[in-house]
Formats: sequence, C-alpha cells, structure tokens
Amino acid sequence: MARRIEPCRKSPEERLDDLLAGHREAAERGEGAKYVSRALASSDSMPNGVKFFAWALLAAEAPDEDEALAALATAEGYLEVARQDLGRRFGKDVAALRFLERGIALRSGRGELEEAVRLCDLALSLGLGAAYERKRSSLSLRI
Repeated sequence: MARRIEPCRKSPEERLDDLLAGHREAAERGEGAKYVSRALASSDSMPNGVKFFAWALLAAEAPDEDEALAALATAEGYLEVARQDLGRRFGKDVAALRFLERGIALRSGRGELEEAVRLCDLALSLGLGAAYERKRSSLSLRI
C-alpha cells in the first residue's frame, strides 16, 4: 500500500525563509527573477503574505518593464495581508526589497509622475526612509 504524502506544515515565516534563501542563491547566478517566477507558478499553497514578497522580488528583477509593473501591482494587492500575517517580520524584511524603487524609476521614466509620487507615498507609509521623501519632492517639482 502506498504511503500518503503529508502536506507542507511550515509556517508562513518558514516559507518566507525558504523563498528568500532560494532567491538569494539564484540571484548569485543571475537567475533571481526566474526562480521567483517558478516559485509562484509551482506553489498553489504559498501563503498570501509570502506571495507579497515573491511578487515584490519579481517586480524588482523582472527583465521586462511591463512584467515588472504588473508584478508591482500584484504585490500591492498582497501588501496588507503580508503586513497582518507576518507582523514584525514584515517590517524587518520589507526594507530590503527594491520593488518600489524600481517602480518609481519605471513610472517616472514613462512620464507617469503622479503614479511615481503615489509609490513614494507608499514607501513612506512603510517607513522606508528619507530617500523616498527626497524622490517625492523631486518628482512633485516636475508635475
């Protein structure tokens, strides 16, 4: 008789650790976006809080600008869930992500300055620092 395969019993934080470790290893080989894309495609049971980090990583590294902006929008959809599900861990790990930096650069490069300012405001609401206040001020002058 075949043995039943037990479902994954890892916590969302453990799943986040796995995602970040796998991404770090893949990024060293220049395959960070590819790793995250595969992780998203193959994991139907990924916790929503972890999906935020996966989409944010993809937004920061996707080679295609449209793909990066789509990933950014999807990440934003999971933002509040990630904040609730991961608590302090969210605040600690979100600062290392570059998804908003990339989104601001892409939006401002396309002349979508209001959207770039909105992303700066989002970064500020996440406590990501004075650099985003300076970017916001600079962008506001161009509107």
